Amino acid sequence: MSKKISNSRKAFPSRSMGPHVLQVIPSAISNIDPFVFLDHFGPFEKTPDFKGVPPHPHAGIATISYLLSGSNRHQDSRGHDALIEAGDLAWMRAGKGIVHAEGMNENSSDTQIIHGLQFWISLPAKDKFIEPAFNHYPNAVFPRVIINDVEVKVIYGDLLGAHSPVESLSPTYMYELKMSSDSSVHLPITEGYTCGLYVVKGSVNADDHRLLPCIMTRFETEGEGIDLSANEESLILVFGGEPLNEPIVEYGPFVMNSQEQIAQVIHDYEAGKMGEIQ
Repeated sequence: MSKKISNSRKAFPSRSMGPHVLQVIPSAISNIDPFVFLDHFGPFEKTPDFKGVPPHPHAGIATISYLLSGSNRHQDSRGHDALIEAGDLAWMRAGKGIVHAEGMNENSSDTQIIHGLQFWISLPAKDKFIEPAFNHYPNAVFPRVIINDVEVKVIYGDLLGAHSPVESLSPTYMYELKMSSDSSVHLPITEGYTCGLYVVKGSVNADDHRLLPCIMTRFETEGEGIDLSANEESLILVFGGEPLNEPIVEYGPFVMNSQEQIAQVIHDYEAGKMGEIQ
């Protein structure tokens, strides 16, 4: 049995980040446990004088920045410095707390079109205060699976024997599907796992719904996959995992399990325990 759609809503521009950023989760649809946040940024033109996103803290989550076009420099208080390019993924485990900056001081003389997605994944309760870590995964390291002539890039997790190199502290998956006009696919997803689908471009049908760009869709956990058909050339992201079913307490860039933990990470940040970017 395939999973059924439980909710589907269009995302709207972020009030805090401006018109070039859509806040998809939790504004359009609440958490796709363990995914607690999704911003869709761009496409927008980045000129050489672009200021980027200045240093700011995170705790209790893993952040995933996935670029569709352009480049983005990652810097953090643990000394990591990487230039992320189209198709690459920047994975940062914030754990007990880290400070990072995005897109600053790239020293580029070219104008670029920036387009991408940033996800936050809540860490399991036992790992909320784990040591921070970072890894840059170039596009070439991700396996591709062909299902009924549809190319599926395995960004996170496993699919039909293909395994992403990206680390996860709980069973989680993320797939990028490139679908041609009139193509169709049955995408296997474990019974009981959450499932979200986000259309970046194109138009696809699922469970008798037509899904258009910037629409975030949640599926029920019952069922062992989703059936998709494309009306035109389409690019979609499908993601979810084994639900943590743990309390979620959010405060700005911090996602913990209690107000006491939020108070702790705020104190740690203000005390300089999360470090600073050199």
